[in-house]
Amino acid sequence: MYPSTLIPALLCLTPLVAATPALKPWEITSLNTFSPSGRPGSSPWSVINITISDPNDPVVLPAICVGKWTFDEPPYGVVNNCSDVPGARWTFATLKSDNADSASPTTDFKLRFSLKKAGTEFVGTGKFAVGENMSGLCSASGFCSFGLKDGLSPVLVKQVRVCKGIVLGVCIGW
Repeated sequence: MYPSTLIPALLCLTPLVAATPALKPWEITSLNTFSPSGRPGSSPWSVINITISDPNDPVVLPAICVGKWTFDEPPYGVVNNCSDVPGARWTFATLKSDNADSASPTTDFKLRFSLKKAGTEFVGTGKFAVGENMSGLCSASGFCSFGLKDGLSPVLVKQVRVCKGIVLGVCIGW
């Protein structure tokens, strides 16, 4: 029923799959958001700045991720490239919070990260909200600035490997 070489090949692959070490979560060491006052003459841009690193790979440096948008064009679902790091490519997208009452791209949101390296893609999503893992304030003039609460850095983001297909029990990368 099976070719005589298929069963030994499958048996050889089993230890490789089982021996894959558990991934350490990604680390967000910095996250800041800014929204403008909306006053005439002020910048229309809201901004998010993030620093993320992969503790599973000491060769890949932390990436700086920046997204900007206007009130008229919210950032939800837009994929942003992060800074270039040798041997890897980070991207992120802002997603709406599950909390419909307080969803905001600067105070209550999710971030979906993607890391592509060595023919493999990993993805992970973190949730960020003022009062949970963020704090900040709005000024009397109307601009607002929020970031990670003191003492909460790094915020951990659990990632998973993305398989575009499986051949003989082995994940095939992107």
